[in-house]
Amino acid sequence: MVLKRLVIFYVSVLVYISNPVHAEGFRIELGDSEVVQDMESRVPVSPWFPDGHITILKNEDVLQMYWAGSSSYRTVGKSVESMKLNPTKPVLSKGKQTSFDNGGAWLMSVHRFSGQNLLGFYHAEDHVWGKHPNPNKIAWKSIATCESMNDGKSWIKVGQIITSPKRKPSTPMWGGNGDFCVVYDNLNSRWVCYYQEHYLYMAISNDFRALPGSWFKYYQGGFTEPGLGGKENPIKGLKSHPGGNPSVLFNMYLKKWLMVWHTWQGDIVYSSSQNMTEWEVPRLLVSSGPNEKAWYATIIGITDTVAARHAWLYYAYWPNKDNWKRQFVKRSIRFIKEN
Repeated sequence: MVLKRLVIFYVSVLVYISNPVHAEGFRIELGDSEVVQDMESRVPVSPWFPDGHITILKNEDVLQMYWAGSSSYRTVGKSVESMKLNPTKPVLSKGKQTSFDNGGAWLMSVHRFSGQNLLGFYHAEDHVWGKHPNPNKIAWKSIATCESMNDGKSWIKVGQIITSPKRKPSTPMWGGNGDFCVVYDNLNSRWVCYYQEHYLYMAISNDFRALPGSWFKYYQGGFTEPGLGGKENPIKGLKSHPGGNPSVLFNMYLKKWLMVWHTWQGDIVYSSSQNMTEWEVPRLLVSSGPNEKAWYATIIGITDTVAARHAWLYYAYWPNKDNWKRQFVKRSIRFIKEN
């Protein structure tokens, strides 16, 4: 099955930020909004995409992208706008009724070990609440890891790595640790996960395979609490802007880490950091109108974890936040240093 080329067109009604956005030591210039229109890609989750962080791998001039949904799909191509479904079936799907991922497995961060060996992190949802019906698919969330030995064409689930300190309620209620991204901190040889449970939190693993039991949450100034059920403190500098689905990359031009995420009000904000733990005061990047919503932002440069001076901002835009139908939006983004 072949994906037909995605068609991009300008949408004049998407009017967000026309002036440069300033941060500590640099400013951001955003281009006009474009909608990446998925004409006949036949990726089953594409009507609900993006539905979380977008993860990209690069092998020479070929990109590998994952369409995260309750079932996750793999595509390959020269660009985000020219992808082919490969394979045609999901590469990661929900688990059994009794499992922690019975409601779905959103593959949100993928990294290459070597050759065709990949490490993946997925957002898991539990939709089962005993005998209580759950027609709205209310989820209790957690984060799990998986591995692939055939370049992402299929995955083996390894297990949960991060779960909430709160016990899952007996009746349907949104909660749990999820909606995340994972990046590798080369300076300290460790994995770093940024996730949410209303506020943004972080956890690390010093294990190369990021196995269950190796993760520790940030709590009271250090990574001291176990990833599975441990206590947690919100990232101090970001607490003023609660939200979810953070996307973090290293900007080689600025020599800083950048994070974008959506607030619960439907705006996209960003922050920067030198050490991945202490973050600057968040600033507005994309502002939504009273009946609009912009969520699930990812900056993609070389990949979703590395960018330079020029990159692209992808996100989901709802012209009517009360309607599930969304648009896959793309905007050029340029970083400019300031003295």
